[in-house]
Parts: sequence; C-alpha cells; structure tokens
Amino acid sequence: MKKFALFNLFFTLIVITLGALTRLLDAGLGCPDWPVCYGAWVPTQEQAHTVFTLWAYDEGKAWMEMIHRYAASALGLFIFIQAILLWPRTLGAIRIIAIFLCGWIIVQGLFGMWTVTLRLWPPVVTGHLLGGVITIGAQFLIWRLIQLDKPIRLQPVWLLLAVVLFVQMGLGAWTSSHYAGLACPDFPTCQGNWWVEIDRGILHSPQVEGDEYLGGLASMKQRMGIQWVHRLGALAVLLSFMLVLARTRISSKPSMVFSILLITQIALGILNAIWLLPLSLALLHNTVAMLLWLAALNGMTSQEKYHGKNEPIAELVV
Repeated sequence: MKKFALFNLFFTLIVITLGALTRLLDAGLGCPDWPVCYGAWVPTQEQAHTVFTLWAYDEGKAWMEMIHRYAASALGLFIFIQAILLWPRTLGAIRIIAIFLCGWIIVQGLFGMWTVTLRLWPPVVTGHLLGGVITIGAQFLIWRLIQLDKPIRLQPVWLLLAVVLFVQMGLGAWTSSHYAGLACPDFPTCQGNWWVEIDRGILHSPQVEGDEYLGGLASMKQRMGIQWVHRLGALAVLLSFMLVLARTRISSKPSMVFSILLITQIALGILNAIWLLPLSLALLHNTVAMLLWLAALNGMTSQEKYHGKNEPIAELVV
C-alpha cells in the first residue's frame, strides 16, 4: 500500500503538470465539448467539421486536452482502488482521507467540465488548479501516514506556511487565468513602477458565452494589479518561511528542502518575467510550486522538535 500510495502521488503530479501544459498551450478549449471531444472519444478533423462547424479544429490542442482528460480519469480510478484496498486494512485518518479523496476527485472532475462549458471562466480555472493542489496534498498525507505508521503531530508554524502557500498558488492561478503573466516584464519593478495601484477591478470576471477568455478580458491596468498581488503573495511566503526558520533548526531536512525549492521558485518567477514567459520555464514554475506545497506538508507532519514549546496544533491518528 505504501508503494501504491507513492505511485498515486507521483501520478497526481503528472496529471497536474499535464493540466498546466494544457493551459500554457491555450488548449483548454481544444475540445469545445465534454467529456467527448467534438462529439467523439477520439477526435478527428472529419468529425469536428460535422459536429462543431463554428469552432476551428486544432489537432494538437484537441489531443493535448484529451490526454489530460484520460490521465485524470486514470487517476480517479487509482484513487478509488486505493480507497477500496485501504478500507479493510486501516482505521482513523488514513481511511477518512482516502474516502474524502474519492469524493473530491469527483468534484475536481466537475471543475474540469465547467472549465470547458463555462469557457475558461477565471474563478473556475482557479478552482480547478486549487482542486489539484488539494488532491495532491491529500494523497501526500495518505502516503505519509502509511509510511510513518504512527500518529502525526501537525506543527503550527509549518501549517501557517502551508496556508500562505495555498493562497499564493491561488493568486498564481488567478494570474494565469487572466493572462497577466506578461503584465510586468521587468523585476522588481512593474513596467518601471515601484508600486502598482490595486483596486477591485482585479476581481472583475464576467461570464462569456464564446472563447473570449482565450487571451483574457482584463485591461492592462487590471493585469498589472493582478501580477503585483501575486508578487506580494510571494513575499508573504518568504516571510512565513523566515518565521519557520526562527522556530526550527535551519539544518533540519524539511527546512533545507524547502529552502532549495523556494530559491528555485523565486528565480523561476523572475526569469519568467524578464524572459517573457517561455513555455519550459512557465511549466517548471507550476511544477516547483507543487513540490513546494509537498515540502510544506512534509514540514507540517515532521516529527522534529522546534524552538519553544513543542505543542502540535493537532494530531492525525492512524
């Protein structure tokens, strides 16, 4: 079961990476219908021309979207098999999280459907990405509980960092869904400004019926505000990690791993801005964000002592 849980963890990361690649290739509407693609499980140009005459068929984008759907469906099957295998063998938190994950993967599938049917509406796109974050986080906890085979005490400083990081990933998804990644092609300034005005316009996301959200609808001012808030979120993650370092041993394994990943992620964020969002770096930025999330959860469930009173905020009982 430990090996199967670890396999599911890696496969979840692959599915999330495929989803990010689908997004970066503008293939989110490569199939204008759901769950089939142009009315078929195997998209073809002939089928596309007879079913959706108003949508231009792009074979590469259609297959990118369907590969992501098939991989996500396989992940759902593996998660249900995992729950069936764990049910008679475990009690406590492992069983609860496994059953929760079965329900959650269905919700995530609905978000995938709404991403298409609501035509890349930013709140749904953001929810879909955060749903992936919750999925991989829950799968990590299952593997972690099986691996340790004992109650896990949740460390409060790492839990705070995990919450801040979760919000930051939501801001990153909001930036991506509004195509605001290139709004600030310089660093640390944003188009030469040391501060960007932020207003409620950054939350403006009207629903549309066509594919207008391909490329985004926000004004440049709104996109600059969205990008700036994302940068402020990165600063909040950095400050939260400094708090972790103040309460833990800097040489501890969880802190060292998170430090390396955080430095890498900051560098990727800067390079994505000044190099105008190359596909490879943008995809790596998403993947490292997921690894940071897992590193934060690893620290949160670490059994190492930290400075001050070693009082966990909660305990996961196996």
